[in-house]
Amino acid sequence: MESNNEIIYKFTGNPFVDAGVWAICGWVEKEKPEELNKEDLKRLAKDITPLYLTSVWSKSIYSIFPNNPITNPSVKDKESRLKEFLNNLIEEVEPINDSGNCISCGRRDVKVIRTKTEIPLIGSGGLINYFPFGQPGADYCPSCTLAVQFSPLVMYSCVKLLLLHSNSGKVMRYWSKDALHDIRRQILEKDFTGCFDENYKNPRNALFHIIENIITKYDERWQDEKPSISLYHFTNYIQGPDLNVYNLPTPVFRFLAYLKQHPKYVDWKKILKRGYAHVDWNKIKDEEEYKNKINKVYDNLLNGISITRFFIDHKEKTAYGNWDLLSYYLKEVRMMEKRRLETLKRVGDELSEYIKNTQNIKRLNQLEQAKKYETLRNILRLIEKDRVKKSSNKALFTLDEFVIDLFPDGYLGWKETQDLLIFRVYENLHDWLVEQKELLSELNVEEEVMEEKNND
Repeated sequence: MESNNEIIYKFTGNPFVDAGVWAICGWVEKEKPEELNKEDLKRLAKDITPLYLTSVWSKSIYSIFPNNPITNPSVKDKESRLKEFLNNLIEEVEPINDSGNCISCGRRDVKVIRTKTEIPLIGSGGLINYFPFGQPGADYCPSCTLAVQFSPLVMYSCVKLLLLHSNSGKVMRYWSKDALHDIRRQILEKDFTGCFDENYKNPRNALFHIIENIITKYDERWQDEKPSISLYHFTNYIQGPDLNVYNLPTPVFRFLAYLKQHPKYVDWKKILKRGYAHVDWNKIKDEEEYKNKINKVYDNLLNGISITRFFIDHKEKTAYGNWDLLSYYLKEVRMMEKRRLETLKRVGDELSEYIKNTQNIKRLNQLEQAKKYETLRNILRLIEKDRVKKSSNKALFTLDEFVIDLFPDGYLGWKETQDLLIFRVYENLHDWLVEQKELLSELNVEEEVMEEKNND
C-alpha cells in the first residue's frame, strides 16, 4: 500500500473539491482517489480542454469560473492560456502531508490566494470588505484548486447548476458515472450541451430524480447505506452569486431504497403523482409536462413534514400502498414507535369492522370530514357509544392508548392520526366500498353541497 507521501488526493469534505476528485476518478476509471497520479491529471486536462472551449461549455463555465481564460473576452489565445493554467497547477500538485494551511484539505500549504475566478462562491477578488484580514480570496492549495477545475464534469444543469455531495462512496461513484457518461456522449457525437442536463428546472424534484435513479439503476444493498446527501444549487456570477442547499435526510434515503423492492412500488408512483400541484392529468401526455411542477411529497420529505395524506384518496375511498409500506415510512422517516403503530392499526381494524357490520358509511364520512381535533374526538366517542350499545366486548381504545398512541401531541398532531385511521379503513374495506358505489356517490353529492354552503 502507498504511503501518505505518495498519495496526491483524498476526499476533503469540500463539495467542489470532492466533486472534482470524483470526476478525475471516473474519467480515468480508478476506484479510489488514493490511486490517482499526475499522469491521470494530465490525461484529463488534455481531454477536457477542447470540451471547455466549445461555445456551449464556455457559457456553463462562465457561471462557475467567471473571468477565467475561457470566458474573459480580452483573452485571445484561450486554448494556450487554459492549457498553461491547468499544466501549471498539475506541476504544483504535491502529495498530501500531515498538515498544511489549505482550508480544503488541511494537508498542504497554500502558494497563491485563490479568488472566485478559480473557486466558486469565495468572493470577488478586489472586493475585500467581507474577507478576514483584507484578503482578496481564500486559501486553497494547487491540488485542491486543480480538482475544482474538473468539478463541472459532474455538475447538473437545473437553470442554475447543481452539485451533489455525499459521504457515500457508492452514491458519488454512480452519480459521477452517469454524469461522465453524458459528457463522453457529447464528445463522441459532437453534440455539446454543457453540464449534464435532463431538463429539470426544479432543484428539489431533480434531487429526488437523481437519487431514485441511482437506487433503481444500480443493484446495491442500498438499505444498508446511511449516507449524508446535500445538493448545492448555485451560480457564481460576479454580480448576484446565489446558493441554496438541500439536505436529503438519511431516513428518507433508506425509505426510497426500501421502496425499490416493495411489491407496492407502483402505488408509490401514484402517491408521487398526487403530490404534484396544479396538474390537470386529463391533459398530460408525458412526464416532461409536469416533472418541474411543485411536488408536495418531495418538499415534505425534505422538510420533515408528514406525507400520510397522500396515501389516501377521499373522493375515491382508496388507499395507495398497504399498511406494510405506510408503517415503514412512519417508523423509518417519522420515527414512530412500534407500540403506537400497533395501536393505530388495531383501532383502524376495529373501525373497519364497525363500519362494515353496521353498514354505517355515514360515520366513515364523518371521520373523513372532521376539520378539528375536537370533532374527530367526538366522532370516536359516538362510535364507541354505539359499540357499547351493540354489546361490544372490548373498548375501541384505552385511556392510555388514547393519550399516548392516538393523540400523543393532542391537537397538534391529530390530522396525521385521522389520516392513518382512514387509510386502514380504506385498505380493509376496499372491496366492500367498491360495492357501495351508489351510496358513496350520494354521499359525495352531499359533501359538495356542504362545501358550497361553507363557502357562501
